[in-house]
Amino acid sequence: MKKVVGLQITAGTVGLILIGTTYITLRNKKRNKLASSLLGELSKSLNPDSKGLESSAALDVKYVDRVFNSSSGKIIVLKKSTATRYANEIHKGFRPWYRGGDLEENIYAVFRNLKDKVQVSQVAKAYQREHKLNLRDQLKDHFDRSEIKTVLGIISRLPKYRTV
Repeated sequence: MKKVVGLQITAGTVGLILIGTTYITLRNKKRNKLASSLLGELSKSLNPDSKGLESSAALDVKYVDRVFNSSSGKIIVLKKSTATRYANEIHKGFRPWYRGGDLEENIYAVFRNLKDKVQVSQVAKAYQREHKLNLRDQLKDHFDRSEIKTVLGIISRLPKYRTV
């Protein structure tokens, strides 16, 4: 009898701990999401140049998926290997200061080779996949105000997508 009662108390305690940790984990995820969006908004207001990067939908890795869902035509896309090659070329352009700094013109050249914003999104997605870094964040970290404006100028001239 004492074993059964002891076993029930142990099982109840373990159950409460499991429920408690699940609740705390979910609450923390919700808080982190809210804090992240708050920090993003603060960043936009404090640094207006990065606001342009934040508002550029083409640098969003999910942009290409949204275009596929909203478009009825056949959209022209890059091959995965081509997007990866462009992402690697951009990554090679980001260099530390002790190696002479970034190779901005090489990075601009990659963006100039892209034909539409879907391709920009594909390259951003490949960059994140290959280098575990967000391309938008890398641009903010490595480029100054005029360099960001140059990239945004290149991207803004591109059409949203092209169809066959």
